[in-house]
Amino acid sequence: MRFLLLPFYGNYLKFKYHLVLENRDEVLPFQGPAVVFANHAHTLDPFFISAVYPYHIRWVAGSYLFKMRMVGYLLRKWVGCIPKTQGRNDLQTIRNISEALKKGDIVGVFPEGTRTWDGDMMDIASGTAKLVRLFKVPVVFIHIRGGFSSRPRWAARERKGPVTVEVFKTFTPEEISSMDRAELEKAVSECLSFSNDRWQEKAHVPYRGKKRAEGVESLLYQCPSCKAYSTIKAEGDVISCTACGASAVLDDYDRLVDGRGIGFSKLSEWHDFEKKKLANLLSSHKSGLLFPTDRGILFQKGSAGSLIDLSKAFSLECDANGLHFSFPKPLSGYGDKVDFDFLSISSMVINAKQTIEFFYQGNMFRFRLKRGSSPLKIWELYNLVQARG
Repeated sequence: MRFLLLPFYGNYLKFKYHLVLENRDEVLPFQGPAVVFANHAHTLDPFFISAVYPYHIRWVAGSYLFKMRMVGYLLRKWVGCIPKTQGRNDLQTIRNISEALKKGDIVGVFPEGTRTWDGDMMDIASGTAKLVRLFKVPVVFIHIRGGFSSRPRWAARERKGPVTVEVFKTFTPEEISSMDRAELEKAVSECLSFSNDRWQEKAHVPYRGKKRAEGVESLLYQCPSCKAYSTIKAEGDVISCTACGASAVLDDYDRLVDGRGIGFSKLSEWHDFEKKKLANLLSSHKSGLLFPTDRGILFQKGSAGSLIDLSKAFSLECDANGLHFSFPKPLSGYGDKVDFDFLSISSMVINAKQTIEFFYQGNMFRFRLKRGSSPLKIWELYNLVQARG
């Protein structure tokens, strides 16, 4: 399947995204085994890299991606990926990677674990430097430039513009073993650091498309002017607050221009602001709801490898303790209200179609909010509570 797909789908990606590989010669000695690390900005990142990389890569991918019919098919048949299931111990994934390396395979890993929301790399999974030393194989660091601008995670539409796969740095096992722990951690951090904003400041490459800002409500959940939650709305290229009227236009370089009361020129700055405000709110909040009530359109439970639809209408309230669902009709075995304590949720991710998936006391649940809501604020609240303990 790989030999059938690569000439056709790979060439299609090269044509559509003007896809190229820079510094190709840097990886030609490393036919395998080796580990490839990359930033994660676009749904198609593993396919972008696989389309231009000189050798076949087996990617580590979240199991939820296999539920997307076309993407899942390509991951299984073309990439031959190594699945990573949320809520399970990472030791099994490490064992699978080790077995693949022993066979001489090249394994690809996105250390962030999920795609960026604002163009800056998310928190890098702890222990990445330890893995670099553990595997004792060549390590290749890749930067994907233009992936975020081409299709931000929150965007309703794709934009037209190039995507470049850059081989940023390579390390041999000898170079890795010569570094002490602090030196290796610093080197890994520097090699994994990528910011779409910093890159655009130098490259200044336009990514043109219609209704560029639509969908950004998933990312921007607090107004920087009036500090209200869940009041940001996007229409066309304009982002505005329904409470105070503050607004800005998102241009072809993902900059906020013509701002009235926004105070930021970058989405990443706005997102940093609301993350800090959310952390302060959680630390000072004693009781009551943290956000206005959200409306949901899908609530599911996983069972024996399938998904059971429990409801297609609900309201969701969040406080410092957890999630509180209310349903118009009682659910069989649950009633009309269901509560999930944050500290009893073992893991939470946001996957396809902005659906939140989490494991609670060994059971998997999924829910999707009404369009224009922000699942990100719930995910970031959950992580703050987990960190606080």
